[in-house]
Amino acid sequence: MPFTKGTYFIFLIAVFFAFWLTKPKWRIALLLLANYFFYSLAGVKPLALLLMISTIDFTIAGFIATSEEPRKRTLFLLLSIIADVGTLCFFKYANFFLASATSALNFVGYKITLPQLNFIVPLGLSFFIFQSLSYVIDVYRRSTEPTKNYWQYLTFVSFFPTIVAGPITRARQLLPQLKLNVPLTAEQGGQALFLIAIGLIKKIAVADYWRANFVDRVFDFPEWYSALEVLTAIYGYAIQIYADFSGYSDIAIGSALLLGIMLPLNFDAPYRAVNLPEFWRRWHITLSTWLRDYVFFSLTALNKRSAALMYAGLIIAMWTFVIWGFLHGVGLAGYRGIEALRKRFGWHRSKTNLFAIIGVFLTFHFVCFTWIFFRAETLAQALAMLRSLASLTANTANLPAPIIVIIVSVFALQWLPNKWWEQLQKGFVYLPAPAQAILLAALAIRLYFVASNDVVPFIYAKF
Repeated sequence: MPFTKGTYFIFLIAVFFAFWLTKPKWRIALLLLANYFFYSLAGVKPLALLLMISTIDFTIAGFIATSEEPRKRTLFLLLSIIADVGTLCFFKYANFFLASATSALNFVGYKITLPQLNFIVPLGLSFFIFQSLSYVIDVYRRSTEPTKNYWQYLTFVSFFPTIVAGPITRARQLLPQLKLNVPLTAEQGGQALFLIAIGLIKKIAVADYWRANFVDRVFDFPEWYSALEVLTAIYGYAIQIYADFSGYSDIAIGSALLLGIMLPLNFDAPYRAVNLPEFWRRWHITLSTWLRDYVFFSLTALNKRSAALMYAGLIIAMWTFVIWGFLHGVGLAGYRGIEALRKRFGWHRSKTNLFAIIGVFLTFHFVCFTWIFFRAETLAQALAMLRSLASLTANTANLPAPIIVIIVSVFALQWLPNKWWEQLQKGFVYLPAPAQAILLAALAIRLYFVASNDVVPFIYAKF
């Protein structure tokens, strides 16, 4: 049930009316049923896995909360980590390791082919595992009060706006809201509809348009295009993945807000970042803070005096997508090392506009360079893109005007002051309901004609 299709909005409208017409004491049950129905469309087995992970973590967190013996608490935490991370690694990397083992055996002379496991990675697996595991760790750290309500916990982990691709919410953010039953105001309703509309524009009119009309073609056959066209496609993919993922987040936040639930901000003009750490404070904020709080800090806490371990923590925290993650991890570690040297020798950081412009330029192009490896389906494809770039040719025959307009417009919008967006949102919120309905209907009709005939899944959903 993709967020961009009419079936999702029929489902959302049905949940909206059922939720607010139901007595408060039954709303958790209704929302849990809606969540599980939504996820069951991905299959019965993924749904059973979701229930299993949630139940294991809820039970283990209860044991941790009632135990005062440090060894037992640590043992229970390790059991949760093994169950969650083990499940994630099995579905993500089992076939990769089997293929690697086959290659290694063949290399040393054993003609053995290990079988590949026949399964599909459950939708949004990383996101609901991260969300559930963070609860167990927070209970272990005593930074979150454990819930005794099993049904509320199941609802928290499976919340349908966030389960496919975030935002990743912490238990202390979402569980209290499930208990409050705060009434929905007209202003919140208007904000929710505005966010959903913006998310649809980003996804359909920007991300999918770029993908279908330029990016996919260049990445599939980079040798057919000039260096300038390949560079434009790389910029285009930077726009595509931003519009795709921030569009999903906007729709998710808006959907939750229709139920009176506030989700955290997930994007904040990331291509305005002056350095790589700032980029990750602006890009997929809930994931980067999750990695910081539960991976990087956990590793560096083992030895606070070890700079080497701290840098290793940065690299490991970003290892998720192999080369792309490794490059970002090395970039973050390198920046942290330079900052340490700067402080040690008393070098002053320039605060001039020129320095900021150079920082934005270098950061953006480093991020674009790493996107090549994220987008490429194979290492050979990524290297082919780099070879085409190295040709330094400048043919523009495959760069139609709409492509240039979109790329310039999206980058320009990154620099609009936040207050402009707030004023635009307020303008929509304070319109009479009939005017809002007319605008949304006109947008829906326009997007219908722009949309691709194919169902284009959100990029991060596969993670």
